[in-house]
Parts: sequence; structure tokens; C-alpha cells
Amino acid sequence: MEKIELFSSKKKSFLLLIGSLLFLAGGIWFFFDAENLANFKYRSPILIKTIGIISILFSGIAIYISIKQLVKNQLLLLIDENGINLNPKKMSTQNIEWKNIEGFSELKIQSQKMVIIEVNNPDFWINKEKNYLRKKAIEYNFSNYGSPFVVSAVSMQINYIELLKILNENHEKYKKFA
Repeated sequence: MEKIELFSSKKKSFLLLIGSLLFLAGGIWFFFDAENLANFKYRSPILIKTIGIISILFSGIAIYISIKQLVKNQLLLLIDENGINLNPKKMSTQNIEWKNIEGFSELKIQSQKMVIIEVNNPDFWINKEKNYLRKKAIEYNFSNYGSPFVVSAVSMQINYIELLKILNENHEKYKKFA
């Protein structure tokens, strides 16, 4: 019984933390110095303060996530003979069995590559989801990419190429037994 566990990357989390702190500093600067910045490019200090507030909020969320991942190495993906578990914290909620997986394809958004998990029963997964936000996210994925599941290696310890290789190898290995 081989089990592959993919954890969050401390290096990537640290880089996210640094970037978020810089973004936070910029948001604070925009908020408190809006009158001086209004003379530079944009004429409205209210617009600049709004941009500052939005920047502070988003960077705050990113700082929280990065610190959480730095403190505790989080399990992000679990691959075993049963299938792929996209949410290992809630062990059975999103365990996609190998018999339901048709294959994997690449999704590229700007320069970021992601893996689309092509399933043979997307409506089942959409109807199964009880969490409203998660349900809207998988509905969005399905309507835009043809599958409810899109996986990114951005915060993982491995890169996109290694992730796709591991998924394809395990699909070939276990699909015939499903």
C-alpha cells in the first residue's frame, strides 16, 4: 500500500509572506498618503484610499495563510491506491477514486500551469458538495475548464511537471484495478 503525501512548501510560503508584507506596506502607504499621491497620477484620493484598503485586506489574508503554512507543514494532496484526495484534512470529502478519473490535462493561466483532473461524473461532485463557497468554486471550474477539479502545485513542495508525472504514473498503475 503505497501512499504519496504532498505537503506545502516552506520556501514558497516564506516568499509569499515577504511579498504580502511588501503589498501590505504599499497598501498602508496608499491609505495614509492618498492626498499626496492624488496629485501624481490619479486625481481622486478616495480611489487611492480604496485601493489601499483592498491591498491591506488581501495582503492580510495572504500573510495569515503564509504564516499558517510556515508554522505547520500542511498536507495538501494524498495519492494512494484508492484515488486522489484533494482535501486530506477532511479525509473522505473529496476522495476521487481512480475509476472516476479519465485522465489529466494542462491548464495554463498566464504563466501559471495547473492540472485539470478529468472525471467521468462531474455533476456528481458538484451535487455532492455541501459547502456553498466550495460548490461555487467547482461549478466555476466545471463551466470554464470542463472539470470540477483543478490542482495547482504553486504551494506544494514539488513543481507542476513532477505533480503531473506522479498523477499520470499512479493513474496508469491503479486504473486497471479500479
